[in-house]
Amino acid sequence: YVIRDPTAVTEDQFQTNTFELPVIMVTGKDVTPDTNRFVKPLITAFGGLSIAAFSLAVCFSTQDVSVDPIWVEEMVTPLVMSIILTQVAHEASHQIVAWKDKFKAGAPTIIPSLQTGLSGCITPIQTPPPNFNSLFDFAISGPLVGIVISVLLMYTGLEQQVFMDAVTQSQLPSLPVELVRSSSFAAGMVEWLLGDGVLLSSTSTDLIRLHPLAIAGFVGIITNALNLLPIGNTDGGRIALSVFGRSLSRVTRTVTIGIIVISSFFVGDALNVLLFYTIYAQIWQRDPEIACKNEVENVNDVRAVIAVFTGLLTALAVIPLP
Repeated sequence: YVIRDPTAVTEDQFQTNTFELPVIMVTGKDVTPDTNRFVKPLITAFGGLSIAAFSLAVCFSTQDVSVDPIWVEEMVTPLVMSIILTQVAHEASHQIVAWKDKFKAGAPTIIPSLQTGLSGCITPIQTPPPNFNSLFDFAISGPLVGIVISVLLMYTGLEQQVFMDAVTQSQLPSLPVELVRSSSFAAGMVEWLLGDGVLLSSTSTDLIRLHPLAIAGFVGIITNALNLLPIGNTDGGRIALSVFGRSLSRVTRTVTIGIIVISSFFVGDALNVLLFYTIYAQIWQRDPEIACKNEVENVNDVRAVIAVFTGLLTALAVIPLP
């Protein structure tokens, strides 16, 4: 591996601009961390149950719904399938990039979430990517594909809901208004299509009825945007690593975590979606990413611009509606 010197920078090195010089790193053939073979399948099983439990909870959250099996099938099935297929497209994008650039990515582990049923997936990189450009493509492809699909799902669901009569709308699943307001981007779509003021609430228990596809789109927007936060070895952490290098990416991670923790006390994220995700990432995705074969060459300018716009999109998707 050709990487930049990862040792701590001394004052003399900083003053003479001789830090992070290229060095050659030699390792054994297997550089992937060891994990108990039963842990990942167990977590994935819990993740699947979490998605199912979330879907059932939002469908039966209103007391005036019928327990007709046909209604259950019409509401729960498209919700569960849309959430799962969006994540499948996310993971398939990762695997396509890994195949194209001739490195190996492991099977994803589904991570449950208390608020949305799904926090995303942990997809390990098992063999070194060629360079930072390749790592960037691998990391950003999944979330961007996931967000695009999620926006289409949410728009389709809301568009169908607009033309429903009052009786049909009364049978739709419900989400807490506070949860929908946790994403300015998703909340903006809801108010744009359903009308201004639909997300105003007087209590923290207020609910809003949404089409199953709209709920699946909302979950996808939140999940993929959280994955783009530059913390740990998540997709966002890998993007930060490829754009800033190892030293600056650690600074970016620390600043991001600090902002999230501070904002959790002052910004209107009543359900602490950001804080819970940050805690999860710090516990289960804090291991350093395996090195690329070439970490001396930086990502090109086009990818740097894409990273900036992706960062703006992420901020819009995870910052709560005022």
